[in-house]
Amino acid sequence: MKQEAKKTAIITGSSRGIGKETAIMLAKKSLNVVICSRTQSEISSTVEEINKLTGNSSALGIKCDVSIPSHVNSLVKSTMEKFGSNNIDILVNNAGVAFNRKLIDTSEEEWEQTINSNLNGAFLFTKAVLPHMISKGSGVILNVNSGAGKVGFSNLSAYCASKFGLLGLAESLAHELNACNNNIRVLTIFLGEVATKMWQEYDFSYYEKNKSKMLRPQDVAVKIAEMIFDTKTYKNGDSVEMYSNNV
Repeated sequence: MKQEAKKTAIITGSSRGIGKETAIMLAKKSLNVVICSRTQSEISSTVEEINKLTGNSSALGIKCDVSIPSHVNSLVKSTMEKFGSNNIDILVNNAGVAFNRKLIDTSEEEWEQTINSNLNGAFLFTKAVLPHMISKGSGVILNVNSGAGKVGFSNLSAYCASKFGLLGLAESLAHELNACNNNIRVLTIFLGEVATKMWQEYDFSYYEKNKSKMLRPQDVAVKIAEMIFDTKTYKNGDSVEMYSNNV
């Protein structure tokens, strides 16, 4: 009997925080994982940690700016060269940034960086992997969203706009895929405050006071893995809200 090829997952923003823990979780479940971010030292460290954990070369690390089409397309090409030409099974759109700014104080550069990282990156990666998923007739695209993708918050106008947009992107794509009757699922997880470096950089004082109450990246990774693999519970277009560790 021919042995089934290992599944492959691309996780954006995966050299630290939620993305890193998700990559580790999926690697433990015997998936190939592609690590990408803009910081090579963190990428290398994460790949080394995962490959040591799994005992093989199941992790591929690639420096990538998710907002640059050539970077995205190059990463997808490298993934297929490493793990198989028709072997992209899972995409986790996790990369993101946030600035603690009132709208009037938000620079055009900060606005563009936020939209590019949080929304355009998800669009580019989804568009790049979708043809391969359609060709093989299966796949999962999971978008890491936020409570700020449903409700506006002060000092977060750019972030909220990007996350509201990410919700619209997911819902529209889910309808398109339903109309095609294929086996590709688009899922969304809405998160509350997570104890990550991004939160630490966003508001250090608040983070230090409240980090013990925040979600842990490891717990978010567990939920993401559950959504990916539990096909009976999580259908195309479904979403989960996770604002505490009780979910």
